[in-house]
Amino acid sequence: MGVEPEDKKPADDLLGVRNRLIVAIVFAAGYMATFGPRTGWLAAVVSGILGGAVVFLLLKEFDDRRKRRRR
Repeated sequence: MGVEPEDKKPADDLLGVRNRLIVAIVFAAGYMATFGPRTGWLAAVVSGILGGAVVFLLLKEFDDRRKRRRR
């Protein structure tokens, strides 16, 4: 009697934290490798880390919106 636990559907967590993190790291590494020789390594590393964080947060928001739409 009371509240039943919400059934978690397999499509609820489409990318998951691990996969979002992998995509963000790949983006950051690619950005650093591409722009490091052109602009200087310090600027490339800082920009790559910030860009990776933005990609991670965008994918998280995308997952959250898809979850809300399916409810």
